[in-house]
Amino acid sequence: MSALLLITPPVGEPVTLAEAKAHCRVDSAVDDALLGSLITAARLIAEVTLGRALLTQTLRYVADTPPPTAALELPRPPLQSIAHIKTYDEADAPTVFAASNYFTDNANAPGRVVLRAGASWPVPGRSANGFEIQYVAGYGVAADVPAAIKQGILAHIAHLYAHRGDDLQREGQPDPRAIAIPADALALYAPYRLLRGVA
Repeated sequence: MSALLLITPPVGEPVTLAEAKAHCRVDSAVDDALLGSLITAARLIAEVTLGRALLTQTLRYVADTPPPTAALELPRPPLQSIAHIKTYDEADAPTVFAASNYFTDNANAPGRVVLRAGASWPVPGRSANGFEIQYVAGYGVAADVPAAIKQGILAHIAHLYAHRGDDLQREGQPDPRAIAIPADALALYAPYRLLRGVA
């Protein structure tokens, strides 16, 4: 088994409150808090939809066992750097795997950590979550996020704002038209969606 944990969240958002207000044609400050929460929600949904980290953030990949091959794709590209690789023994004591044993392939998406010739992955002494890779991912700051993704986020924010309070049908079930990502946002996301399915 494996899991992905967010260790350090991004600072800020890909779009500003002023950009969201302009896109939604909102002049007053009455809905600033709501729009702020919609910005975050739309960014989180975009990251899941794209399978990417948008802003710089630190993630931790944990697994019960080391990879079966010399290269491991890391979820949520673009990969910036590897902070460390560790294994844990039964007493939960960590051992750092020397960085000289591997290199970072961030030319691909998803990025990979790849063993150097002659190196092999360390075997953890603990049966669960004994293998750990901590890394930094994301395009960088808001200015580094592709413009099409930012426009998709703005389109999604406008959709969520327009449908606020309209999320329930008479039967008490969510209305898919109110909570779905709008088609124009999906079209803007399409060139950046990972087709191999890491998320």
